[in-house]
Amino acid sequence: MTTSTVSEDKKVDDTESKAAGDAAAASDEAQAKPAEDRDATDDADGAAADETRPDRSLKSRLWPKNPWRWGVAVLMAVVLAGGVFGFIKYHQVTGQLAELRREQADREAVAQLAKEYALKSLTYSFEDPDAFFRSVEDGVSQQLKEKYVNATELLKSIMLQAQVTSTGEVLATDPVAQPDGAYQVVVSAHQTTRNLQNPTPKVSIILLQVTVNKVGNAWQVSDIGPKTGAHPPVEEQIPPAEPPPASAPAPAPAPAKPAPKR
Repeated sequence: MTTSTVSEDKKVDDTESKAAGDAAAASDEAQAKPAEDRDATDDADGAAADETRPDRSLKSRLWPKNPWRWGVAVLMAVVLAGGVFGFIKYHQVTGQLAELRREQADREAVAQLAKEYALKSLTYSFEDPDAFFRSVEDGVSQQLKEKYVNATELLKSIMLQAQVTSTGEVLATDPVAQPDGAYQVVVSAHQTTRNLQNPTPKVSIILLQVTVNKVGNAWQVSDIGPKTGAHPPVEEQIPPAEPPPASAPAPAPAPAKPAPKR
C-alpha cells in the first residue's frame, strides 16, 4: 500500500512538473511573439523612412537650409544681367558717338575746303591772270579743271581789257550732306571788285554753291557756281560780262565789259 501511494505521488509530481513546463514554454512563446512583432514593426518603420528619405533629400537640394544663399544667387544674377545690358548699351552709345564725331569732322573738313576754294575763285587780278587759273585748277576734279581750261582764253582777255581785280571774304558756310555721300556747301561771301570803268572798289554779297566729293580718304571740289535762286550781283557794283561758252563757267566775279574804243 505504501508503494501505491508513492507511485501516485510521483505521478502527481510529474503531472505538475509537465504542467509547469508547458506554462513556461507558453510564457516563452508569448514573450517571443511580441519581440518578433516589434522587429516586424521596426522593419516597416525603417522601410517607410527609407521611402520618405529621397523626398527630403530632393527638397533639401531645392531649398537649401540657408535662405540667404538664394538671395545672394538672385542678386548675382541681377548684377550679371545688368552688366551685360550695360556693356551692350555702352557699345551702342559709343558707336553712335563715334559716328556723330565722324560726321562732324567731315562737315568741318568740307566747310573748310569750300571756304578756301571760294576765296580762290574770288581772288584774281588782271596783272597776273595765270596765277588765278593755276589756283582754281589745282586739286579739283578733272571735270571742273577742264571747264576752266576751256574758258581760260576768253576770261583772260576780259580780265586784261577791263583791268579787273577782285578780293573776297567768306562770311559763312553751310555744308549739306547729299544721298550719294557728297556735300553741297553754300558759301556766303563779300566780294570787292574794281575795274577800268569803276575804279572805286565796290562791295557785294554773293552766294556760291560748292560741290565737294570724297575721293579715297580725301575731299575734293568737283564744281562751283552761283547758288540757285540767289539774287544776281548789283549791276552798278559788278558789271555783267559777255556770256562765256555754255560748257565753261565764268569766274565767281563776273568780269566787266571792256571800255569802248574812241
